[in-house]
Amino acid sequence: MLVGGGAGLVTAGVVAVGGERLLRRASPDERAVTRRALLRDLPGACDLIGVCLAAGVPVAGALAAVGEAVPGPLGAHLRTVAALYRLGAEPRRAWADVPGELAGLGRVLVRAGESGAAVVPALGSLAADSRAAERVDAEAAVRRAGVWVLAPLGACFLPAFLCLGVVPLVLGIAGDVFR
Repeated sequence: MLVGGGAGLVTAGVVAVGGERLLRRASPDERAVTRRALLRDLPGACDLIGVCLAAGVPVAGALAAVGEAVPGPLGAHLRTVAALYRLGAEPRRAWADVPGELAGLGRVLVRAGESGAAVVPALGSLAADSRAAERVDAEAAVRRAGVWVLAPLGACFLPAFLCLGVVPLVLGIAGDVFR
């Protein structure tokens, strides 16, 4: 509407395509949201599975109980693995189709099932490692936010400093030199 004729048509096309790309980029990626949900819920689920196994519940029962207690994608994956356990699938096959974020949990439970090693301490250390990784990611996000907060400040004060401080000084020196 602001630009008429053929130029307006071309401008409208460019704005439409650019706006669509910006909106796609701004929308959250479904895989990233699922990944964050899995990583956020994993430490608590490891603790709950460890408590169930320490109480004597079989692996399939522990996974099913925790799958029902944990909301979101983690609960669905745990319920699927528990169903495969109950159907008689080998542990490696039951954990084969889980996302990479749950691979550590699968390795711990498979190794314990094959070797008979105590699984509760391994689950505790997996939960602690997951919490530490989440803490590191949160600290990095806070540091990034600090940098992004300063960007508008620099965008406002740097031009003002140049216009009010540097330019008059340069013009004064230039006026004295070129007389």
